Formats: sequence, C-alpha cells, structure tokens
Amino acid sequence: MQKFIILVLCYLPVTFDAFSQQERISTRIDSLFDMIAAYKLLNGAVQITTNNHTIYKSAFGYADFAARKPNTDTTTFALGSVSKIFTSIAVLQLRDRGRCGLDDPFARYFPDFPYERITIRQLLSHTSGLPDYGIFEAAIARQPEKVFTNADIIPLLQKLQLPPAFQPGEKWQYCNLNFCLLALLVEKLSGMPFEKYLTAKIFKPAGMADTYFHTGKQVKPARQALHHDYPLFIQTQPVNADSIKKTRWRTFNLNGLVGQGNIFSTTADMARFDQALYGNRLLKPASLDEAMRTGRPNVTESALGPAGYGLGWFVLQDSTHGRIVFHTGGVPGAICAFVRDISRRQSFVLFDNAFSPNVFAIARNILKIWDHEPADPLKKSLTRDYVTALSQKGVDAAFVKLTQLRSDSLHYFLSEHEMNELGLQLLYAGKTASHTAEALEVLKLNTLLFPLSFNTYDSYGEALAVAGKKEEAIWMYKKSLEINPQSKGGQEALAQLLK
Repeated sequence: MQKFIILVLCYLPVTFDAFSQQERISTRIDSLFDMIAAYKLLNGAVQITTNNHTIYKSAFGYADFAARKPNTDTTTFALGSVSKIFTSIAVLQLRDRGRCGLDDPFARYFPDFPYERITIRQLLSHTSGLPDYGIFEAAIARQPEKVFTNADIIPLLQKLQLPPAFQPGEKWQYCNLNFCLLALLVEKLSGMPFEKYLTAKIFKPAGMADTYFHTGKQVKPARQALHHDYPLFIQTQPVNADSIKKTRWRTFNLNGLVGQGNIFSTTADMARFDQALYGNRLLKPASLDEAMRTGRPNVTESALGPAGYGLGWFVLQDSTHGRIVFHTGGVPGAICAFVRDISRRQSFVLFDNAFSPNVFAIARNILKIWDHEPADPLKKSLTRDYVTALSQKGVDAAFVKLTQLRSDSLHYFLSEHEMNELGLQLLYAGKTASHTAEALEVLKLNTLLFPLSFNTYDSYGEALAVAGKKEEAIWMYKKSLEINPQSKGGQEALAQLLK
C-alpha cells in the first residue's frame, strides 16, 4: 500500500502540470477568439482539437450577408487548395495497390500529354514546371460562357505547346493544374469518376458525411456559405463574390475543375479527417510519412512561415516545437487553413467566407499559443470603419471616428495605401459633386497622416486637378516631386497643368 501511495504522489505533479498547461492554452485561445469576435476579424468558423478532444469550436459572422444568415458549426465552407491533400491521398492509395509508381512519367497513362519527362511525383510536389490557370485565358475570351473541366486541360496544353518554366524536378513552383491532372490519373487508374472515388475511399471511411464536391454542375446546398468580397474599397458591405465581374473567370469559367479545389466541408468533418489519418484508415503510416517529407528544391515562404512541400502537404521548416504539416486554400471570397501538429496530436481548421485579411495571422497565433509564446496583435483596418462612417454619416463623423480609433493602435492599423485607394475610388466613382468632395477630404487627410509620402501629395494633386483647382493641384504635385523627383507620373501631370 505504501509503495502505491508513493507512485501516485510521484505521478500527480506530472498529471497536474500537463492539465494546468492545457487549461492555460484553452484560456488563451478563448481570449484570442473573444477579441476576434469583438473586432469582427473573422467571418467563418473554427475548430481546434487536442488528442481527439475539441478544446474550442465556434462560428462567426454571416453565411449570407444579404440575407443576414449566420454561419453555424454545420455550415459548409470552401476548402480551396486544402482539397489537394485529398487528391494526394487518392494517388498514394492507388500507388500502394500497385496501380502506378510515383516516378512513372504521367505520359505513360496519357500519351497525348505533351511533356513526356514530367512524373507523377513532380505533379504531386509542384516541381513539374507546368503553366497554371493562364492557359485558359484565351479560351475564356473566345468562349466566355463555357465552364471548363479537367478534360480540357491536355488538349489546351497540346495546342499551346508552352515550354516548361524549368526542367522538371529542378525547382518548385505552385501550380493548380498539377492536381487537376492527378485527378484525371485517379479516374484512369480506378475506373471511377474522381468525385465518386474520393467519396467512397476517403470521405466515407473518415466519417465525413458533410463533405462534398460543388462545381458548376450542381445547385448550391442550403447550408453552404456564400463567398463574399469587396469589389471596391468604398463599399461598406461585402457582396457575393459570384457577382464580381473581375473574378468571374474563377467563380464561373473554372468552376468545373476538380483535384485542385471545389470541395466543401465543415469544421467537424475536418476534425474527423484528422483522426482518420492518425487511425491509418486512409493510408498506411509509411505512405503518409512519405507525403509529409520534403525535397531540397521544394522550399517556399508560406502563409505560416518558411515551409517545404511534400506530396500535397506543406511542412513548416521550423520544427523546434513539433512537426507542423498543413495546407491553406483561397478562392475569390473565401480562405481556409487546415493545420496539424503531428508531434502533439493537435489540429485546427479555420474557415472564412468574406476574405478576411486576418485568417493566416490567426492561424499563426494558435501555433504560438500551443508553443506557450506571446501572440501577435491582430488588428482591424481603421480605413474600413472610416469609410463606413463616411458613407453613413458624412465627412465630419468619419473624421471623429478616425480620431477616436487612431489612438487604439493595439487593435487598429491605418494604411496609407488603403486611404489612397479609397480616395481615388471616390474620385472616379461617378464624378458626382458629393463623391468628389469626399475624395478631396480623404486624400487631403492622407497627406496629413502620411506627410513624408510623395504619393499622398500626388494623389491629392490629381483630385484637385479633377475638381478644377489648378493652382492647388500644381502646388501638391511640386510638393510630391520635392520628396520624389524621379516620379515620372508626377512630372507628366505637373507639365500638363503648367501648359
């Protein structure tokens, strides 16, 4: 009995210490997301797990801004390029069954493929040197109502006969088409449509009942979040990204591609996927480890820091606190990050359907909290609050708002570029007297906020010239050129005004 008591007493401090560390991590994560919610820095959902236990889960903002429909923990979000992980797993499954070798030339299975030296491994590791979405540019111009599919890729590559950016295997260059081609390979080797293969061999075994493909062929499910963005900075509310003309080539014309993206999921399903990988339900351990090893040319600066790229996975170079593997994704109006610390069995998924600028900074802060390090401050754009006040209450109220928030440097940042973009957009937003007056106010204010920047005086001079205030415009251009005499745009504008 005495020996048992001693053993228990020896064990308790370790147990309590581990428990207290986890409590501290949970408390810090709660505080982080309380601040994120208060300052509206995320519009989406998050789930954080440790050893298959959810330590934080929440949803923020709207799935549909126009309808004021909130995001929930059952909302489905775009994975974007996180989808590449599933394509990699599918290829490795088929390799493990003897259907192909990773060093086989892709052209062995597709004789019409015009790059005979490129291997399956090079497609998986982004070392093929292939061109990316740009191959569709001329085709979209000719057929603006066409939704392109994977079947269009090899014929386009044949037609264009573009040289590779480098010799296959020599360098690393991210390329979505690599994984579209791999989806074709999965179909060829399995005899199944790519979507059905992933559903049968990955989603179902992992228990991912709410994960699915959504391309231009299907009606949008009711629980699927719309993607939102701001077409112009002067807009105070984000709009459905599908309605933005400049990104239509992605949201419409290339919405039939698979392998590189177009998969939707929930936070809970991604947590189930994480556990399925630990449970070896999808790949044997050696194959999964192979996917998470990186080669010499495969190093890049990722959203989370310097990282290598394996076979469908980024791997953080800094392994001081553990082995971090991940993938990020982005489509017009949506961002995603799926991160796994496989040394400590911790993972998280972050979804955002309003293209919020803080998503990857939030991801980095979660990693810092896991490592018991100070988190970086997350800041909201002061210009975004300023333009809302300007639109709703006028220039005086907007100035008061800017003055109030500018002192809160812990939570707000003020960007010269954003203020400049706002002013110029107002200037050319229809050239009404109201917009011109607001543009003059914003650009004048920018010269006072950033007095050492030549560009603020240049832009204010442009606005003054548009408003017919020639003498004042001349003075501003001269001031701009005092700071930067080499500005050709300023020189030309001033010469025109002096004629």
